[in-house]
Amino acid sequence: MAEPRNPFILGHRISRPYFCDRTDEERILLNSIMNGRNTVLMSPRRMGKTSLVYVALHESPEIEKDYITFFFDILQTNSLAEFTFLLGKAIFERLRKKSESGLRRFLSTLKSLKGTFGFDPFTGTPTFNLQLGDIQNPEFTLEEIFDFLDKSEKHAIVVIDEFQQISKYSEKNIEAMLRTHIQRMTNATFVFSGSEQSILKEMFTSSKRPFYNSSEIMHLGPIPQDIYVDFAKDLFKQRNKSLDEQPVRWVLNLFDGNTFYVQRSMNGAFADTREGDVCGEMEIRRSVKGMLAANEVIYREILSNISVSQKALLIAVAKDRVVTSPTSGLFIKKHSLPSASSVQSALGILLKNGLIVKEEPGYRLNDPLLRIFINSLYSIPEV
Repeated sequence: MAEPRNPFILGHRISRPYFCDRTDEERILLNSIMNGRNTVLMSPRRMGKTSLVYVALHESPEIEKDYITFFFDILQTNSLAEFTFLLGKAIFERLRKKSESGLRRFLSTLKSLKGTFGFDPFTGTPTFNLQLGDIQNPEFTLEEIFDFLDKSEKHAIVVIDEFQQISKYSEKNIEAMLRTHIQRMTNATFVFSGSEQSILKEMFTSSKRPFYNSSEIMHLGPIPQDIYVDFAKDLFKQRNKSLDEQPVRWVLNLFDGNTFYVQRSMNGAFADTREGDVCGEMEIRRSVKGMLAANEVIYREILSNISVSQKALLIAVAKDRVVTSPTSGLFIKKHSLPSASSVQSALGILLKNGLIVKEEPGYRLNDPLLRIFINSLYSIPEV
């Protein structure tokens, strides 16, 4: 792999030299997988779950030798048919790169979809021309897929990102159906990753839910500041640049350790620092302001499309950063909000739309950059 121009890589396909220390989390995850234990990996969005899974599973010699990994993201799905379609596509694409014989066995297993796959006229290899509408009986097709995985030559690792989305499907008993299939499998291990922690906790810790006590639960928190500071300084040093420590700690606090926004801030600051120079507060603040400017149109659109009461509550939560009791008289009086019932109604909509999330120790904006933008408009600017 060629050395990247900017070592603060954005996106989930990060190779180990540019991946900030998650040694303990990687060890725990691999230990669970290699001992056949399913795992729930949860954290706020953009905290680095996907990068951790990618590095752990794609850059581990033991995993590469004895396992085959399938990864798919179901955040945008709304039905079992979409779930089945994306799982089938993920398996198809992975096998096409790893095992032609495995791919042909996979296609022969999908009897419910016989005749829907094409072949490249020049190479003769199968092509994925399956359409969502081709899946007429998703439960039966899914059963076929799970049967293939359970008979795979190598032990299968199936990573389902944003797994909490299945709780929002219109079909009934999806959790029970998936749990039944998964608990019967002996040749596959699952990683259920997600960012809506309250939903995932309910799914896996409530005795009333099918997935109760079926998996180990891992919480991915912010990277410790000292570790990230040393990581960032080392990447600057490798490129004959220097980095002041305090501005890095400032940006870590600004974004509550959100890995993506911290990385994005450092990416811009690195690009703004010439070889032989020192990156300091000016460069890092300029990078954050650049992110705000790039997202301004989107954020103004969000604010223009919510009601007055929802906007008032969003502004109030942004100002306080974390709110433990948004319907309390104290909070309502502090921010001149309407009645508790009005706040409760607005809160329900903001939670449903993903603008606010509920996590320990309370409610907060899902997007920390949006919080900073709102405070720049309606409160004391944070940048």
